[in-house]
Amino acid sequence: MAVITLAEAKTYLRVDGTIEDDLITKLIGSATATVENVLRQPLSAFDPLPDDIHTAVLYTIAYLYEYRETADFDAMIKFLRTILAPYRKEEF
Repeated sequence: MAVITLAEAKTYLRVDGTIEDDLITKLIGSATATVENVLRQPLSAFDPLPDDIHTAVLYTIAYLYEYRETADFDAMIKFLRTILAPYRKEEF
C-alpha cells in the first residue's frame, strides 16, 4: 500500500479534477522511491512512519510536480538528506 494516497497528494498540491491523476500517481511512486533511496531502506521498515518521512514524501511529490521542467535534483536530494538524516541507514 502506498504511503501517500492520490487524494492526499492532490490535497497537498491543491489540485482539483482528474486530468493530472496519472501524472500525480507516477510522481507518488517516484517520490517514494527517491525517499527510500535517500533513507537506504524501504518505508515499510518504519511502523509507524515518522511524520518527518511522510512530509519528505509529500515535499518530493510537490517539488517534482511544481518544477517538472526545471527541477534541481541535486538541491532536492541535499534537502532530503538533511531532513531524513536521523533515519538514514549507513548503507543498503
